[in-house]
Amino acid sequence: MVNLPAPVYFHGKVLYLTLTALLLHLRAMTKKSGLTAVKPTLLDKKFWQNFAKNIWEKKPLVLRNVKSALLEMGEAEIFDLLVLFSDRCRKLNNPEGFKFYIHGFKAEAEDVLQVLPEKSDKTLLGYHARMQALFKDYCLVCDELLTVNSKKQELLTEFTEELYRHVGFPNRFAEMGLYLGNYKKTPFGVHVDSCGVFSFPVSGVKKFRLWSGPYGKKNPGLDRTFKYAKYKKDSQLVEARAGDMVYWPSSEWHIAESDGSFSATWSLGVWVDQPHKEMVAQSLRNLIDTKLGPAGEEAMTSFRQLHDAAGEISELPNGYLKSIEVLQNLSQAELQESFLKAWMKHISLQGFKTLPLKSKPLKISKSAEIQLRHRKALILWQKSLTQKKNFYVSFGGHLLESASPKLLNTIKSLNAGKVCSLKGLYPQDLSLVQALANAGALA
Repeated sequence: MVNLPAPVYFHGKVLYLTLTALLLHLRAMTKKSGLTAVKPTLLDKKFWQNFAKNIWEKKPLVLRNVKSALLEMGEAEIFDLLVLFSDRCRKLNNPEGFKFYIHGFKAEAEDVLQVLPEKSDKTLLGYHARMQALFKDYCLVCDELLTVNSKKQELLTEFTEELYRHVGFPNRFAEMGLYLGNYKKTPFGVHVDSCGVFSFPVSGVKKFRLWSGPYGKKNPGLDRTFKYAKYKKDSQLVEARAGDMVYWPSSEWHIAESDGSFSATWSLGVWVDQPHKEMVAQSLRNLIDTKLGPAGEEAMTSFRQLHDAAGEISELPNGYLKSIEVLQNLSQAELQESFLKAWMKHISLQGFKTLPLKSKPLKISKSAEIQLRHRKALILWQKSLTQKKNFYVSFGGHLLESASPKLLNTIKSLNAGKVCSLKGLYPQDLSLVQALANAGALA
């Protein structure tokens, strides 16, 4: 315990030390007692610039006492999210998004529903006490935690916006995962993912043992093993507590370790396993499907001859020749629009696998007044480059098309933060607005 200096009295009133004097005193007392004051780590522009240049996809990083809005997601908030998601799974009678391991063995789906957190547990430690009475070693994994809470996802979005600004937007997605329990080792052994991981402990001490990507490739015996004593000398052991952040690249082999004490940690995985060439191929798929028409659906290919007597192939079947002609006739506008639509649809998920949905979406009618669910989650749109009166709209991975000027003005007003009346919109416009509401865009 640190004792503060006695107050100074003047004319019967108490005058406390100035803030500067108090800080100096606390610093002196901390030094005297042997304690070490940990300076908060700010995730500011300077940090992200250095992270992108020297850390991202290069090496692990451990940060102490991180100052970030993400740290608002502590024990109580994580427990509330768990109960919300568990309640939804019980209501649907489907534990999808959860995995439960007992002594390293994965439980069947129907059994998982019986061991999910409940409101009566009150806290993460309350849930742990209930599970510990049943199992000596257990691990609960939740991969879809943020699908039940848009406000918490907004905190995550603030983090990812800065990350993406400096390292680029993921061609796949990012997703939040949660691991909790008293398991001594990750239930599926040493492994490597295709995502860079940011890990945030919220309860207990979390230890990760890491091996570099090149080392893992040279030592295939690491894969999924629980017995890695001979590899330990070449590993790095990192330890973190609530308030800390651990990062490791997608190539890093890893396993969590514990002495059997309870811990709860959530993580953000940013998947980096989809190259640009796949994005290009996906962007062109719908365009090619449209241009080829019925010919693109043929399951058998007519031909004059497969090859000559010497085995040489000197000609293509007619179907391929017609396809070449279709591709050669694609215009710059058609190609650009195809890429724009695919890119808009992709980024409308804000870099995540899924966006939170309301349990009861808004019912849209002509008398309704609507607004954006969140000011930063805009409804994306673009004008058609090939059909001048049309435009495309996207939110949450959905792509819609319209030619209504009134609807476009409504979307612009919504994105400007206004509350909008739907009077005067056509029935087809209302259907599109309902689709946006179903996707989670509106409040």
